Formats: sequence, structure tokens, C-alpha cells
Amino acid sequence: MIGSIQTDLVLLRTLRSGDRAEFVRMHGISREHFGPWMPTYPPGESLGDIFHKGLINDEKGAREKTGIRLAAILPDGRMAGIFALSQIFRGAFQNAHAAWRVSADQLRQGIATSGVIALLDLAFTPEPEGLGLHRVQANGMPSNRASVRVAEKAGFRLEGEAKDYLKIDGRWQDHLMFAKLAEEHRGRLDSPSDS
Repeated sequence: MIGSIQTDLVLLRTLRSGDRAEFVRMHGISREHFGPWMPTYPPGESLGDIFHKGLINDEKGAREKTGIRLAAILPDGRMAGIFALSQIFRGAFQNAHAAWRVSADQLRQGIATSGVIALLDLAFTPEPEGLGLHRVQANGMPSNRASVRVAEKAGFRLEGEAKDYLKIDGRWQDHLMFAKLAEEHRGRLDSPSDS
């Protein structure tokens, strides 16, 4: 089981059942901010329902080492964001997809860059302390300049553009495709600042 990761700004740790209220609070105040960048919630499902379904998938993914979602917790206990590695493939691929989102009340604080670099530390650190992956991919909409900038600051390389890649905010959206290899990752201590 993955432990916690302390960054200079937040504690990253696995999402727990007791995080429901903070998850709902963060997504509630960030609904307008997240709207253009996330899939539309299924009709009739509350944020609490989405949290519960996600938690079950997180527990299964962590147990099977196919995915992990980490809550970014501020020193005062508030949730500042979510950082995830999903679709973890082993064998000849050794690859995962990275994703992140930061609460609307915590933007431009450096949390996204710090959290993504810590997530990459976890991905590339050999097992059993980390996941021992060879490659991590991240995709982002070209219009989401803040997220593209985080990928660039974290050292991801732009590999191309995927037409109509995901249905986001009710329509098919193009995405920029980024990747980073283990040997390209310098780690948190050697990374550029988030200024």
C-alpha cells in the first residue's frame, strides 16, 4: 500500500472514506472552475455518490496496483486537490496516466506543480517504495493553459495532439499528449521552482 508523500505545500495521501465531506466541499466550490475540464457528472448522481464510487475503485485499484488517487491535504486539514495515476500497466509497458485537479480556492499557489512532481517521484521510484514505472503520460486540453503549464514545469514532453480524445463538458475535445520517462525525471529536490 502506498504511504503518504509530504511536499513543501501539502500532504499527498490515499483518499479515505472520512474524506467525503472535504471532497464534496472542494468539488462544490470548484464546480465552475472544473466544468470546462472534466467529464459531465452522470444525471442524478451527487458529489457524495461520485466520491463513494470513486473510493471503491481507488481501493480496488490500489489493491491490484492498477491505479491510485491521492488527496492533497493542507496543514489545516482542507482538501486542496486530487492527484492520480490510473491505467497502470505492467509487463512490457510499465506505464500509467497522470491526472490532477486543484481546488478553485487554492489556484496559483504552486500546489499542482509540487503535487505532480511528487506523483512522478512515486511513479518512478523502484518498488516496493514506489511503483517502478518506466513511463507516465498526461493529457490536457490545449485551452487549459494552466494544466499544460504544470505538465511543462514537471518536465513532461509534448508528444502530439489527439483529435476528439475525450468527451469533456458535454462535447468531444482535442487533447495534447505529454509523456515523461523515468530516466528524464530528476525528482522533487532537483526540480525547478513553481514561480
